[in-house]
Amino acid sequence: MEPITAAVMLILGCDHAMMVCRQIPEPAPHYASVEACEADKDMQVRFVDFPVAVADCIGVPGLAPGEKVAIDWRLDAVGNLLADAELRDAAPMTAEVKTDAPTLVASAGGV
Repeated sequence: MEPITAAVMLILGCDHAMMVCRQIPEPAPHYASVEACEADKDMQVRFVDFPVAVADCIGVPGLAPGEKVAIDWRLDAVGNLLADAELRDAAPMTAEVKTDAPTLVASAGGV
């Protein structure tokens, strides 16, 4: 029997040029499935108070309520959000935005 795959939603608020982005909200919302997360994504993005918002639903096998997840994300050169998540005890979350411009590296607490 495969482990149940729950999901977290990663939402980024960015400036117009998508050079500076920030994860919001913190902690990232948890969902029972990737499908449930995808169904809520458009609604959650509407509440972002930034010029540009991007979101992704990331499946996390074996995620239980209250567990912390480390999310590693970056934006590619054309603004696509690339993200991975894994279970962590209390590891800090790291984030990196890579573009042709200088690199922005951010760090925040686990979600």
